[in-house]
Amino acid sequence: MKKLFLCVFVLSISIITQAQTTQVEIMDLAVNPGIRADIQPDTTNLIVLFKLKNVNLAAKAYYYFGTVQDANDILSVTGNIIEQSATYYLQVNGVQKEILGYTATCFIKLSGQQNAGFHYLTVFVEDNNGLVTDKLYFHK
Repeated sequence: MKKLFLCVFVLSISIITQAQTTQVEIMDLAVNPGIRADIQPDTTNLIVLFKLKNVNLAAKAYYYFGTVQDANDILSVTGNIIEQSATYYLQVNGVQKEILGYTATCFIKLSGQQNAGFHYLTVFVEDNNGLVTDKLYFHK
């Protein structure tokens, strides 16, 4: 009887755990300085790229610029992942970029103070059910 109870308990835990993970995956974060025509003095444009698997299940991308991992004490930016005519786009700060293959790209403008202050960029994605992916980190 104890073995049966233990077996049912273990199966219940695995079902609950599996139900709380997202099918969306992100990987290969890259951050590069970008040059844009509208650059203002004392600003830095960053091109942020990552790969996104199961984009059809993704809803939002979060970019946390912080002094430590997972912090957004310098800047927090949220992007929307939208679908138009079976094509997916990442929209950040009013700029919409097509997600090509698996690669999502955005431009994020930082002031000189924000650029000097952040040490980590934390990126993660939320799916249509409100579950979040693993986090990717960039250390400056």
